[in-house]
Amino acid sequence: MCSSSRKKRCEGGKIHLIVGVDPGIKTAFAALDLNGRTVASGTLKEADPDRIVEEISKLGIPSVVASDVNPVPSFVQKIAARFNVRTFVPLRSMQEEEKKHISPMAENLHERDAIAAAVKCYRFYANRLRQIEIMDTGHDRDMLKHLVISGFSLRNAILKLEPRGREEHGTAKGPEAKKEREDLEIVRLAEENVNLRKAAESYERRINELEDEIRKMKGQRYAEIAKDSEVKRLRSELQRMSWKIARFGKKLSRL
Repeated sequence: MCSSSRKKRCEGGKIHLIVGVDPGIKTAFAALDLNGRTVASGTLKEADPDRIVEEISKLGIPSVVASDVNPVPSFVQKIAARFNVRTFVPLRSMQEEEKKHISPMAENLHERDAIAAAVKCYRFYANRLRQIEIMDTGHDRDMLKHLVISGFSLRNAILKLEPRGREEHGTAKGPEAKKEREDLEIVRLAEENVNLRKAAESYERRINELEDEIRKMKGQRYAEIAKDSEVKRLRSELQRMSWKIARFGKKLSRL
């Protein structure tokens, strides 16, 4: 069971979250809403990814899963993969003083690190999230923020949430029909770009895992060769996807 839990109930269904995870014999998690407020934090002993996913799912829907260390631990990568979201990793592993400053009242060091990871991630996106919070829009701000964190530009996130159907039913005419077709194409390209980035991160995670295994198998030449071949294949695929991401980015900039 959680050694500690502090929850703020959301009204009207699940909210999107920024989740920090600190793995170990005791695994801690911390969840913030997309306004940076703490939703919950807790620590679980000898928890596998399934258990952490279960606990997080009770709180809301993650938009991103954050680590306080670089490179990101495979456990954190697995949590992100289960929710099909991106991971946030600081440029450099967070220092003890920074984590103490962010969360001086944490229940334990594990929760402190998980909270620090989530807060660091929130601060990275804070300006864009505040922009959405104060803008005049009829769209769901929580969903707009989620899409921006997922990789959409704000313009494309708004387009994605626009009601559709006139073009599909043939009721839009002339310039109106052309504009709707263009908007649909922009959303399609933006979605594919986001999915490619998620896939690229997945390949990078797998490459890192394989390279770790190779280092541990120095005396097992056959296994090393097999793994090395897989790494080369994944690197080739990653390069191809990076090229496609760049191409989609150019297309989007011209639309």
